[in-house]
Amino acid sequence: MAEDLDSNDPEVRLSQFLYVGKEYPDYQPGNWFVHNYFLTKNVPSIEELAGNSQKRLLPVDIINKAFESNLVPNPETLVFALAVCCRQTKTNILREEAYLAVDRICVSPQHFILFIKFASEIRANDEQEEIEQISEQEEIEQMSEQKEIEQIRNGWGHGLRKTVSNWYSSKSAMELAKCVTRYKSRYGWKHKDIIKMCHPAPKNPDTQLVFKYVVRGLGKIQESSIEDPVLLDILKYIKRVEDFKHCTNEVEAADLLEVNRLTLDHVPGHLLKSKEIWTALIPSMNLVMLLTNLQRIHNLKLLKPGSPIVSKIIKQITNKENIARDKVHPVLIFVTIKTYENSGKILKYEKMKLFNKPLLTPPEPNFKIIDALYKMWNISFFHVQSTDLRYMITISMNKAMLETHIWRNSNINGAEAGCMIALALLRSEKNVTVATFKNGGVHIEEIIEKNVTFNQLMKKLQEMPVGTINLGKPMSWAGNKNYKYDVFINIVDQIFEKFDTSEEALQAYNTKLKLKNTKLINCAVCSSSTYRKQKSNKNILTMNGFDASTPVVIQAFVKSLF
Repeated sequence: MAEDLDSNDPEVRLSQFLYVGKEYPDYQPGNWFVHNYFLTKNVPSIEELAGNSQKRLLPVDIINKAFESNLVPNPETLVFALAVCCRQTKTNILREEAYLAVDRICVSPQHFILFIKFASEIRANDEQEEIEQISEQEEIEQMSEQKEIEQIRNGWGHGLRKTVSNWYSSKSAMELAKCVTRYKSRYGWKHKDIIKMCHPAPKNPDTQLVFKYVVRGLGKIQESSIEDPVLLDILKYIKRVEDFKHCTNEVEAADLLEVNRLTLDHVPGHLLKSKEIWTALIPSMNLVMLLTNLQRIHNLKLLKPGSPIVSKIIKQITNKENIARDKVHPVLIFVTIKTYENSGKILKYEKMKLFNKPLLTPPEPNFKIIDALYKMWNISFFHVQSTDLRYMITISMNKAMLETHIWRNSNINGAEAGCMIALALLRSEKNVTVATFKNGGVHIEEIIEKNVTFNQLMKKLQEMPVGTINLGKPMSWAGNKNYKYDVFINIVDQIFEKFDTSEEALQAYNTKLKLKNTKLINCAVCSSSTYRKQKSNKNILTMNGFDASTPVVIQAFVKSLF
């Protein structure tokens, strides 16, 4: 993206939406569906660009670039923005280009179904105009015309139906069989519903067989006399998956899962608590999925000492090749460790305790798992990508940071979150200055080894002077010393508008050292939200809370991707 674009430029705002879910640089972790991020009114930049004859195709270009970066923390924003492009009424060219991009952006079945959900829910601003265009362009009978009009009103016009048909037809019959058996439904939509809405015309008998299975079930396709070996292979695969999903014997089901290389998405509800099923699943799970489900497995009391699942998990998470392959970031492992060490107690647990509600005693953590997680954590630092930028990270070590948990996670305090961000930078970057806020300025720690441990760094930070927070002081100090940095990161418990002079300090720093695009990230790790200026600065990112996506957002921002 061109660096001279204004922060209010729709190109900048659309990129910001794709990375942080808002059209201004402010990131908050959490469930973006629950907090209504995916509403058309939240992304007006698409309509603005569509209405500009010189920029009408830029939205799809921006979505494609963000997709290619692999640094979008919640890919749902890409899917939603694409759906908005398909439903806008400013220009047909953008709509057509967006429909063509669906195969690429929504390659996974779950993202494809999510696109269907968004596209069906979004209503065009001017439906009547679209209806009139159809009646003018197509000479059809009154009944057909009314049907087409109704489909458009429900989000199922010709463009969407063609796009859906193309997505299904782009896959071989066996690929399609695997898709529809693994993800029968998502986000309130079933493949059966989608196929009935768009009526795709299968080009060959094997695809026709899969469609028939989706719409009418296994029983109907088994009634047909099938002799073609290709069709028989597809039928056998579907039958094996159905046999697994309806199997009540846990040992037999585990065997079927292993033999057919099925995944967690295939497992029906009645088998989700089975020790045999999880034992069979673990070797095939990638590390991100395994870490995400670790507490779930533990809560099922499947990680007791001596359990075969324990040794399988340890083998998976300490395998260096697995860690390199899955590029697991140390922050995800750190969050997993802290949650697991506390037996998965989350904020809800603390609230229940506060109001004297009955508690379910969580199982004690398995210390062999904890040791293995720490080994995995240490290995993972070797795979953090360097940005080759110069960083100054200033952390508040006041009482609030040491005693207050980060927003949305009661197992990590503010100081630990700041230390973790600093540690990841120290291990991966060549030029990192670590400081703390003190009265009247900042204190610089001159001697920090690159291979410092988390506990050593926490101890150093706690030994450094502590004082009032002034978010502008790091830039003022660097300016006085004539030290050039590409990125300043301030990590504090919360931000108060009347004490925030960081934007003015950044401008003064850039002016003195004749710099242009220095980045500033203000992290309020213990606060759910901060104030918002009427006009945002595209070089200043505000972050609230701390989660596994925090380093991904930071990396995308410092690379000027949004």
